[in-house]
Amino acid sequence: MKNREKFAKEILDIACKGNHFGVTKAGEIISCPETDCAKCLFNDDYDCDISLEQWSESEYVEKPKYTITSREQKFLDTLVPGCKYIARDGNNRLYIYGKKPIREDKSESWVPDNSNYYCATGDIFGNMFDFIKWGDVEPWKIEDLKKLEVRE
Repeated sequence: MKNREKFAKEILDIACKGNHFGVTKAGEIISCPETDCAKCLFNDDYDCDISLEQWSESEYVEKPKYTITSREQKFLDTLVPGCKYIARDGNNRLYIYGKKPIREDKSESWVPDNSNYYCATGDIFGNMFDFIKWGDVEPWKIEDLKKLEVRE
């Protein structure tokens, strides 16, 4: 199913009012004139119509309904630009990586290909990102986490 098929009702409702539509970074269909461009998924593009058409023709991918807290969002915002991935090891410690680490089942840890990684200890930061588990097959991209809906 394509995005245009999945969101046909929302798109049609906006089009019937004579407006163009956009998509928020959280995946919500929005009316262009009623929304700040900075909130739109297509904001970084020179010609939003081309990006909108590409998005419309792309396959719809069901996204898990994860949310982050405002505290977690602030934590992500404080990370230096070189921090790209986040994962939890078998001992429930959360790590931040500059490059994509490799999951090593034997040691129940994520192995970085360099020494650019940091432990976000619960002693300092408290409990964060409960949905990130050792059982995850891939580490989470920090950019993807930043796109999640924020709850208080």
